[in-house]
Amino acid sequence: MMNSIEILRSFELALSDFENNPEWQSVMRIAEVKNPWFTQENIKSSLDSWRTALNNESISKWLIGYKEELPSSDKVLGIIGAGNIPLVVMHDVLVGLISGLKLKIKLSSDDEELPKFWINKAQVLCKTNLNIEYVERLNDIDIAIATGSNNTNRYFEYYFKNTPNVLRKNRNSLAVLGMHDTYSENQYMQLGNDIFSYFGLGCRNVTHIKVPQGFDFKPMIQTWEKHFIDLANHNKYINNYNYHKALLLMNLDPHIDSGFVLMKESESLYSPVGVVYYSFYNDIEDVKNFIIQNKENIQCVVSDLNEISNVIKIGSAQCPKLWDYADGVDTLSFLRKELNLI
Repeated sequence: MMNSIEILRSFELALSDFENNPEWQSVMRIAEVKNPWFTQENIKSSLDSWRTALNNESISKWLIGYKEELPSSDKVLGIIGAGNIPLVVMHDVLVGLISGLKLKIKLSSDDEELPKFWINKAQVLCKTNLNIEYVERLNDIDIAIATGSNNTNRYFEYYFKNTPNVLRKNRNSLAVLGMHDTYSENQYMQLGNDIFSYFGLGCRNVTHIKVPQGFDFKPMIQTWEKHFIDLANHNKYINNYNYHKALLLMNLDPHIDSGFVLMKESESLYSPVGVVYYSFYNDIEDVKNFIIQNKENIQCVVSDLNEISNVIKIGSAQCPKLWDYADGVDTLSFLRKELNLI
């Protein structure tokens, strides 16, 4: 029998002192060298978020709706991981492990060192054998979970057409604000965290802000300039900013330029790195309709407005709980169904 709590606790314990552990420090530096988007700050933010998510209370709350002890299975779960932010593949790994499955994992070349190191460290602490194989191609699997771009998803759909699967495409997140004079500097800073954490590369990063007509952007931008100007010191980020700034200037597109982030009015949900899109609304019903029309492309909605349902608190986009499943698909229930456990 698999002891899901024991497995999850081993992963939490493996993070207990990552700030001071020389082995963790070494692998974090290697990860940054191989992928400059993975700064030490971003890696630490991810590790700290995971450590918080895996506390005893959260583990108990997550598993309360599921059978705790799961039988080991000979079935193989194949996982294709993304590499946009550090350790984003790990939720699928944990779900697979506590489901009693053997895992074959195709890690992204952008994020290999951190998952492998964390898994190996957890295995030392865990009495249960973590049956994991790292592969370059997913052959001989029974179930698939794959995350990639819209383009790679078409390949996934063909490749896994005869395999029970969960396939994920590009998604982005939305913020819905009220009038500017209702927000404090701290709230604007928290919104900045939702936008700029991990350089905006995660699916939970806010890329579009909906604001009421007459909204004054100045206090918000002044707050961002105060707290996030260091983004301009990151070479890859500022290259993106400069590139899109040049495009806007050449096309004579109206925009707001803070010196490190560009804001442009657009109805598009996705904005590139270094750019945040915004749009105005007259009626909150327009916002609700926008959310419905774009539900397949929205990961989460950040807002403090009571009129909008199923939102998360401003500043919490990059602090998902264990039960915050990507794309809203409960992968643990999906695997239990495939194993005939529900």
